[in-house]
Amino acid sequence: MKRTDFSVDWLFAACAPDTELLPWNAQFTPVDLPHDWQIRHADDLYRDGTLFYRKYFFVTDVPGTRRMLWFGGAYMDTTVFVNGTEVGQWKYGYTSFWFDITDALHEGQNEVLVRCNLRHPNSRWYSGAGLYRNVELWEAPTST
Repeated sequence: MKRTDFSVDWLFAACAPDTELLPWNAQFTPVDLPHDWQIRHADDLYRDGTLFYRKYFFVTDVPGTRRMLWFGGAYMDTTVFVNGTEVGQWKYGYTSFWFDITDALHEGQNEVLVRCNLRHPNSRWYSGAGLYRNVELWEAPTST
């Protein structure tokens, strides 16, 4: 399996708590991962919010190849979309996870959008918020 670091060239926007859809006027700023939104608000560590991460990337079609996104950590209540299609949800914020994104991809430019909903109280420890670990793109041959 080929693993590629997917942690650079992300865009980030913080929105109101429990925002379901990305607002048309969301203000994105460039970030690289890992990114902890909560630590940037040390004066208000119990601030709630919905965090959106967006990344554009190109795919060259290689027949017989599966592609997965692996997340080292995302806090919390995370939903991942590829080209507008939901590819999975991960509610727990302390473990890594991955989703097969093959069927949502097309040749050329693609978009991944990650939504993390942060609500307090949620932990007795400092949890951080957002994509607080690296992300990788995995490529593997399909099983026969």
